[in-house]
Amino acid sequence: MAPSLLQAYRRRWWMAVTAVIENLLCSAVLLGWGSLLIMLKRQGFYSHLCSVNESVVVSLGNSSSGEVEEWLSCVDQEEMLNLGFTIGSFLLSATTLPLGILMDKFGPRPIRLVGSSCFGLSCVMMAASAYNPHLLSALIFLALSLNGFGGICLTFTSLTLPNMFGALSSTIMSLMIGSYASSAVTFPWSQGTFQRTFFMLIYDAGVSFQVIMWAWAGLAGFVFFNCFLNWPTEGFPTPDEVDYRLV
Repeated sequence: MAPSLLQAYRRRWWMAVTAVIENLLCSAVLLGWGSLLIMLKRQGFYSHLCSVNESVVVSLGNSSSGEVEEWLSCVDQEEMLNLGFTIGSFLLSATTLPLGILMDKFGPRPIRLVGSSCFGLSCVMMAASAYNPHLLSALIFLALSLNGFGGICLTFTSLTLPNMFGALSSTIMSLMIGSYASSAVTFPWSQGTFQRTFFMLIYDAGVSFQVIMWAWAGLAGFVFFNCFLNWPTEGFPTPDEVDYRLV
């Protein structure tokens, strides 16, 4: 059962802190496309478009081990994967207008539930397709589309939270926007002249792509249940419209 506005007001700090973390990890991660592209190419997505003569030998991220890894890479493969990124990033930006209309009518709760579900489903699809990328490479288009749509749903709904903080609303708004903008470079790590994300470091350390995606899907599940338990059905009115303490 959804909490009342009064209950949501009492939980506003929990909602704000978790929203910042959720934005960092799940909102605009597509903007960190460079690391995800490397992982998708290593997994063999659309590698069937490449010939053996186009094979590229690349050093693993942990070069101290002296290991090298070989995978097929070519222009056609990169064009297909970048097309998926273009579609996903388009949805990450272009759906703000309909989301605003829907949120005015239904409030942020159902949109956030749908967004977290879409993000989790995108991670599940990427994890599942990685088991047989030769046959399931096409799923990456749908996965990246759901990822972009789900991410903007989380960001857009979190922008309503500052309404509950009165004089601190600008501070909370800056945290929401900042966490969204920073999600592409979450947990940056400098290695020589390269900047790697936290998830790329885990991948280079030997954790499989599938495990990373399943874990990310689990995180999306936490976002879903956090919203289900703590976000009210009604939209958050401004302090001028209602005094939560007197409801």
